[in-house]
Amino acid sequence: MPSVSIITAVYNSERTLERALESGLAQTWRDFELIAVNDGSTDGTAAILSRYGDRIRIVNRERGGCSAAWNTGIRAAGGEFIAFLDADDEWMPEKLAHTVPLLETDPGCVLVSSNAQMFEDSGRERGAFVLPERDHAPTLDEMLAHWWPIVPSLAVIRRTAYEEVGGFFEAPGVFKACEDVYMWLRLRELGHFHYVPEILVRYRILPYPDYIETNNEGRKALGKMVIARYGARGRRLMESIEKDNRRAHANELGHRGLLAMREGRFIDARRDFIGALGYDPINLKNTLRMMRTFLPTPLARMLTGRTRKA
Repeated sequence: MPSVSIITAVYNSERTLERALESGLAQTWRDFELIAVNDGSTDGTAAILSRYGDRIRIVNRERGGCSAAWNTGIRAAGGEFIAFLDADDEWMPEKLAHTVPLLETDPGCVLVSSNAQMFEDSGRERGAFVLPERDHAPTLDEMLAHWWPIVPSLAVIRRTAYEEVGGFFEAPGVFKACEDVYMWLRLRELGHFHYVPEILVRYRILPYPDYIETNNEGRKALGKMVIARYGARGRRLMESIEKDNRRAHANELGHRGLLAMREGRFIDARRDFIGALGYDPINLKNTLRMMRTFLPTPLARMLTGRTRKA
């Protein structure tokens, strides 16, 4: 049996799937199997998977969502360690080589994660995923204080720990239930994590507002699970996640407003700044920027130029 089972849950991912699978198969750590779970795809996903022959194992199932697909893949897996490779992300060749040995040599460790480079479909790089204030392995208290930057493609976990917590929770009718957040919390109860500060993953960012809003229903399901298990601490975590989401909306709309101002589209800029203030009413910068859109055009252009140079 291989030491590592790579699980890729796939739903209508024909545009990105080949890139993801090739990055998994190109690992310098060679003792692995790659299991692709086709979660009821209706596009060209099945045809792409079939081209890989015996290089991967394919498990087909009816549409059930991420949790169901991951659980299905892990049930079919033989590895002592489980690694997740989302169908729109990419691994660096050393991803497994720099993470799996930490689990092998430290029996008390249940999860290893790394940093990642964010990118958009346009090819634009968005910087590192893990910011300096969170570039370490978290305590359970830290994970219950605010969302921790661990997404599936960054994580390698111990199979026995996964089985002990009973797998990913499945919420009927919710296809992406933020189940990974709850899984990491449950795993942290069982043992400690290791963090590798290297960029070992390229993490695809969806366009705004999809990257914030795609998990709206999932957050509701997550909230029920977290609050039921952790009580007041769980409620504070969900409040923190909601605050982060509102801040992300405000930052994105504020940035769009600035771009619109620099291009002379002051009506569009005003709309974006008003939208940003709807999420963060006390943001002084966006308030001043919105007021600037009411100035005479030459003066507004001059002030916007100063902002850009600053």
